[in-house]
Amino acid sequence: MAYNQSLALELLKGRMDRAGLDVPPDLEAYWVKRLEAAVEYLKGKGVVFDDVEKSVADNELVADYTAYKLTNRDSTDTMPKWLRLEIRERFLKGSCS
Repeated sequence: MAYNQSLALELLKGRMDRAGLDVPPDLEAYWVKRLEAAVEYLKGKGVVFDDVEKSVADNELVADYTAYKLTNRDSTDTMPKWLRLEIRERFLKGSCS
C-alpha cells in the first residue's frame, strides 16, 4: 500500500466524527477502498508521498480528501480552497525534490 492504512483510517474516523468508535465492518471496508482511491487520485495529481508509513501529514491529506469526497458525493460545489491549496503545495513539494 502507498499509505499507512490503519493511521489513515483512524484519521478518517476522526473526520467523520467516529473517533475511537467501532464502525460496522462493511462501512470500514468501504472507507478503506475510498482511502485507496484517494491515494490513486492524489498520485495522479502529481503528489509525491514521503515515507508514507511514518508521515502523519501524508496520511492526513489522504484522510482529508477521502472525507471531502464522502461528505460531498452529490454536491456540485468545487473542492474547498484549503484542500485545493494543500494538494497544490504537496504537488509543488514533490516536483522540487
